[in-house]
Amino acid sequence: MLLLVALAVGGLIPIQTAANSRLRLSVGNFPVVSALISFSVALLVAILATTILQGNPLPQFAPGTTAPWWTWLGGVMGVCFVLGNIVLFPRLGAVQTVVLPILGQVVMGLLIDWFGLFGSPRISVSPLRIVGAIVVFAGIVVVLRAGKSGKGAVAAKATGDATGLELWLFRALGVLVGVGSAVQTAVNGYLGTIAGSSLHAGEINLTVGVVLLLIAALVTSPKQFTRKPTPGPAWMWLGGLVGAIFVISGATLSPLLGTATTVIAFNAGTIAAGQVLEARGAFGARKNPLTATRLVGLVVIFLGVLAVRLL
Repeated sequence: MLLLVALAVGGLIPIQTAANSRLRLSVGNFPVVSALISFSVALLVAILATTILQGNPLPQFAPGTTAPWWTWLGGVMGVCFVLGNIVLFPRLGAVQTVVLPILGQVVMGLLIDWFGLFGSPRISVSPLRIVGAIVVFAGIVVVLRAGKSGKGAVAAKATGDATGLELWLFRALGVLVGVGSAVQTAVNGYLGTIAGSSLHAGEINLTVGVVLLLIAALVTSPKQFTRKPTPGPAWMWLGGLVGAIFVISGATLSPLLGTATTVIAFNAGTIAAGQVLEARGAFGARKNPLTATRLVGLVVIFLGVLAVRLL
């Protein structure tokens, strides 16, 4: 049952990306403002959840504890993840926005394990885990090639999606988003050990994100705060709620299922939901029917992630 819950939570991530991307249109096409709204809602939900589950929403640092400077990177990487997905979703579609960060997560995750970065324990990187990373890369190549021809390519031209060099730059950004996500996970894991709990670490993460985004919004689009968002579908407000559910679920499920199993289940749910969104054109995603080649690529990606996490 817990595994099914983890799969369902992973399946919410493409919905969060779609919701934040649609909210961007309603707030004057400012990605920083839409991300700020999403982070603010997530922070409020996280504070409420921490108060209920932990009894005290304030971090519980032990006396004399000094947090390294990089403990604040979690919030920075969280901002980069949300902003990156808001920018990538309308340009690359749901599936590529989902699978490209996985490559960055896998590669950076191996480096974090190998060198014991950000307070993580050093874990040997076996040849089989490296093979798993190569398998992930191969699966992503298959997925990308499946989208280059046929209806996918025609739809890209018709909707003004990225093409040529611009397309590859956005794809590179997608991989970097995944790198930041892996850093965020490692930093929050360490922060949870010194701040009282993973929920408190999530609060700190979201608070840093809100502060950064508020400063960025005041610098880039201060007039936006005096304007009301234009009407749109009700689901465009779901981004912050989903973000909070993801943070809280990760903190709750990891001790019960194990970190590796939880991450694998999240990735599996995210990959499946991303394809469903594109196949049905749901939540504003560009409709792109599932092909046998793309299905093979998605399965290969999942098997590669499985190998990296478990071998």
